[in-house]
Amino acid sequence: MNRFYSIILTLALVPSFSAAQVAGIDYDWEEKRSKDGITLYTSAVEGSPFKAVRGTMNVKGSVKSLVGLVEDLAACPEWAAMCEEARVVTRVSDVESYVYVFNNVPFPVSDRDVYAHVVWSIDQDSGRVTMTSQAAPGGVDETKAVRLSEAFTQWHFTAQEDGTVLVENFAHINPNGPTPAWITNMLLVDAPYDSMFEMRKLIEGGAYEDVQVSFLNVTQTGVPDSDPLAQDPLIPEVSIDQISESVPSEATVTN
Repeated sequence: MNRFYSIILTLALVPSFSAAQVAGIDYDWEEKRSKDGITLYTSAVEGSPFKAVRGTMNVKGSVKSLVGLVEDLAACPEWAAMCEEARVVTRVSDVESYVYVFNNVPFPVSDRDVYAHVVWSIDQDSGRVTMTSQAAPGGVDETKAVRLSEAFTQWHFTAQEDGTVLVENFAHINPNGPTPAWITNMLLVDAPYDSMFEMRKLIEGGAYEDVQVSFLNVTQTGVPDSDPLAQDPLIPEVSIDQISESVPSEATVTN
């Protein structure tokens, strides 16, 4: 089955409705699906024509395994809906990188790709591990796909007392072009559900249980408590120009 909601095109979830969404933005979450322990919501966002999406589930596994899966970009097509290719373009540090993702979108809609700045952070109080991904300018040459220039997502992984991990994610994305109603529904509900389902199946099947994650294995010196770029670029009050000042326009490919 064709897939699209890759690492960059995923949803968000959090029971308190605060940790996995952008501060200062009012959301009115409407439940769209609750099935197999996965719950999805969408919300209109004031000042934006595009809805945000979030979801939640608990996974029997470890935070380390989930981080390992998300960091293994070569495995993106195995679980992230419509992801055909994902790779690291530049590795800045253990907790920061620039990545490229190509998404195979069903005909007649054009494929989408994105070049994104990824930062991992850890909340020292709750232990919640967060990945923030935000579309960045430049980085890689344009392809036949439509380039996403406004895409903001977060994954949150929080260990629970019962031994499970609360998996949360948030996404607010401008598809950069018109999409049919059935595609819109797929992007907001079907694809996120499929991605989370496959993620859980891999982790609960034992994948990445022996993975080593450098920034989780040592004292968290140098790991940010929060991502300074964690601002939704689709909200008018936060301009792309302001955000891009801290993002290099070009990146060097490293082997």
